[in-house]
Amino acid sequence: MLEGDETAFETLVRKYQHSVANTIYRYTGDSTEAEDLSQQVFIKVWSQAKTFKGKSKFSTWLYRIVVNQCLNYKAKRKREAISLDELIEKEKIHGPESLRPDIDFENRKKVKMIQEAINGLPKNQRLALILSKLEGKSYKEVAQIMGFSVSAIESLLFRAKQNLKQKLLPLRKQGEI
Repeated sequence: MLEGDETAFETLVRKYQHSVANTIYRYTGDSTEAEDLSQQVFIKVWSQAKTFKGKSKFSTWLYRIVVNQCLNYKAKRKREAISLDELIEKEKIHGPESLRPDIDFENRKKVKMIQEAINGLPKNQRLALILSKLEGKSYKEVAQIMGFSVSAIESLLFRAKQNLKQKLLPLRKQGEI
């Protein structure tokens, strides 16, 4: 495949660097860590290119490396609270309402509450949700990336949605979201 082919590697990096960094950022909540981990992912892709056998799509193999990097990051850091300042800045609503500070503040508050609820999910539920709902991967792709069956992914996503509903329902009743 790309073993030793620097041009092919550069093409792959250009094609996937944004989505890889985005996925890692959504998991870590830290843009600096996401950048560092993304570089580590591509270093692994380069050094392990010979292990890619072509039995699955390249993107599936790549995202398996991304998921492993995210899990390793969490294991090393042992922290659950994730900084959301940059995420909130990136998630601003654009349009006429964004010119109104009161609406902008409310939108930021909602995004923060939802992101905190997602961050509070167990790691496999959170990863499945990020890959499926935020990265737009199919259940089959998520299953291949995470090394689970499609039915296990369906179960993880069902439990993730139930957990989110449980966490967000009190806030919804209070009119906060």
